[in-house]
Amino acid sequence: MTNIKNLILILLPLVLPIYVVRFHIGPLPTTLLEIFLLLFLAAWIYERRFNGIKSAWEKLHKSGWVIPLVLWLLAGVIGIFVAPGHMGALGLWRAYFLEPILIFVMLADLVRSNEDRRHLIRSLIFVTGIVALWALIQFVSGHGIPAPWDKPPQGIRATGPFPYPNALALFAVPISALCFYLVVNKKSDTGYRIPDIILWLGFASGLIATLLAKSDGGFIALLAAMFVTLLIKKATRLPVIAIAIVSLILAFSFPMSRSTITNQIFFKDWSGKVRLVMWEETQNMLADRPILGAGLGAYPKMIQPYHEATWMEVFQYPHNILLNLWSEVGLLGILAFTWILILWYKKSGLAALPILAVILVHGLVDVPYFKNDLAILFWILIATTTTGNYPSISKQQAQQN
Repeated sequence: MTNIKNLILILLPLVLPIYVVRFHIGPLPTTLLEIFLLLFLAAWIYERRFNGIKSAWEKLHKSGWVIPLVLWLLAGVIGIFVAPGHMGALGLWRAYFLEPILIFVMLADLVRSNEDRRHLIRSLIFVTGIVALWALIQFVSGHGIPAPWDKPPQGIRATGPFPYPNALALFAVPISALCFYLVVNKKSDTGYRIPDIILWLGFASGLIATLLAKSDGGFIALLAAMFVTLLIKKATRLPVIAIAIVSLILAFSFPMSRSTITNQIFFKDWSGKVRLVMWEETQNMLADRPILGAGLGAYPKMIQPYHEATWMEVFQYPHNILLNLWSEVGLLGILAFTWILILWYKKSGLAALPILAVILVHGLVDVPYFKNDLAILFWILIATTTTGNYPSISKQQAQQN
């Protein structure tokens, strides 16, 4: 089982971007990522059989994951019936709820040691390096970037293997944030023991990918994660606060930088104005559907009667983590997702904080979960940072920090 387990842990992060390869098996739409996920699950069940399921159940039940997982799945099921297109919603539930939870259950059994976690992290770093290199080649050559991000007035924005620039940042930033946390806490890190050079490469790859994508939300989210990481460590707490204060003073001292910051904070630029209008329309829609929301994948259809700003397109999601959840899975989904985030922090402590900062900050203006690769990545990161049948580095760090 060891060889198969290691193969799954190594390959799982690497295949996340291949969701972009889509096709049909008969009438059933699927992705290449989904095929690999099913192969991983089949290999796990074949090798571990009932013992694997029993091990996963005991670990998840003991650590308090069962109830929030069931509520999250249930919220998705309700979202299927609320949505006007039940079959399409069922496909989304399969990709964003069922398969990610099954992968998390599998990882609950497979991730039993710090070496198992190292396999996942090294693979996450490797795939981030690949998408960053892909983006760099795109940016330098100008080839392979889908319109309208391949030329002015948008300017060249790299997408990597993904269909749009923000997808690149949404994928890379959480991994970059985890690498930064681990390298900063290397002295108290007795669990991961990944060489600094590898962690720095992971951090740099995520940063480069975000800069090449020109994702303001991703860059600000990564800065927030770095600030949180340095803030929770005693040795860097006062210096990072001082640097932040001085940086803000300097930034607001110059008209150009002051104007850029205020435009970002108060959503005065074009992207910000679009989001403000979209959020207002979404709130109007949710006021008529406050409990159940619009249903899975139904936002573009259900927002139409409230969409008065015809000068802007209708997006797939309202690009705000709270409104995304509310629209897709209603109040029960918000409750379940919040429970999951809180439990993640309680079970991993300090290691989860930078990633949570990324999800919440980037989630203010984008969609950090409802996407094939991001849904799986979310649960991989939880499995990587939460404690199982091995010592918690978070507790050790809490004592030393």
